[in-house]
Amino acid sequence: MSLALAFESSCDETGVALVEDGRRVIAAPLFSQIATHRPYGGIVPEYASRAHLEKFTLLTEEILRQHPLKPGDLDYIAVTTRPGLIGALLVGYQTAMAAARHFKAPLIGVHHLEAHLAAVRLSGMEIPYPALGLLLSGGNSAIYHLKKPGSIQLIGDTLDDAAGEALDKAAQILSFGYPGGPLIEKAAARYAESRGIHPGEEEKLERENIFPVILKSLEREKICFSFSGIKTALLRRHADYPDDNIDLLAFHYQERIVEHILRNLKHALAVAGKLPVIAAGGVLANKRLRRGLEKVAAFAGVEIRVPEFQFCTDNAAMVAAAAQLYFENGLKSPYENVTSGNAFGAA
Repeated sequence: MSLALAFESSCDETGVALVEDGRRVIAAPLFSQIATHRPYGGIVPEYASRAHLEKFTLLTEEILRQHPLKPGDLDYIAVTTRPGLIGALLVGYQTAMAAARHFKAPLIGVHHLEAHLAAVRLSGMEIPYPALGLLLSGGNSAIYHLKKPGSIQLIGDTLDDAAGEALDKAAQILSFGYPGGPLIEKAAARYAESRGIHPGEEEKLERENIFPVILKSLEREKICFSFSGIKTALLRRHADYPDDNIDLLAFHYQERIVEHILRNLKHALAVAGKLPVIAAGGVLANKRLRRGLEKVAAFAGVEIRVPEFQFCTDNAAMVAAAAQLYFENGLKSPYENVTSGNAFGAA
């Protein structure tokens, strides 16, 4: 049995977690900065770093009050080192280094994207190597071949923007607010309900020629994402539709994004083989997308594993789950140094 303290500060969530065996969450207080950044419609890096600096000590103290620890009690300290806002990452890294010195425990640096994929371990599942890893977040949209712990190969990446960013920008265009993903999903669900379409039956609704199919001419053996074009299409379409049709735009916008993601997963299964799928990242909190992914997996005859909703978005427990992969397999993490770069997906 191993015990770890983990820190997450890649963007706008300040998280600390005490986790057993990289799977059982003992405590995981989290401070969300949504209210701080909402007036700006996105993340202000300087404000994010300051909030991390203020909250890490408070969250750590909260854990230690409930679960007193002394030097030697922890097997390792885990911390996100990339990618992310460099100032925010450095705050988390320095905090983790101080904790490692105090508790006399080794420090394991973790890649944020690998942590998202490892989050399934917090939901009672394991990564069934080899597998496909579908990662969809505010800053990343990619598919990976997960060969074994520490061995990951990039299969397809985004050409421009990420799915989460596309949803946030759409919410700004439609004046929904921030963060945009949940608001777009709610608006799309309202429109579907108004047309008598129940969850899981979205494909029954006749497609209106509002938005173009994303990368329609992409060759089948190529796998890549692109979301910049559909954002521009929404901006132009919005000017042509009255306000009472906003939910209609949200529905068809979301459907095009979901269709694009599902098509890429189908291509990946055809190229890499029918491997089990790990789908993770903040965008996986979208119920419509989850239903679509489950249908694709069922049709292909493969298993799909997705973290519980609470572990889809950024949190410190998933950082411990990823660090445990290195700890239990006796591997050295290649992500010990802080950097804003991705540097992920090498074979």
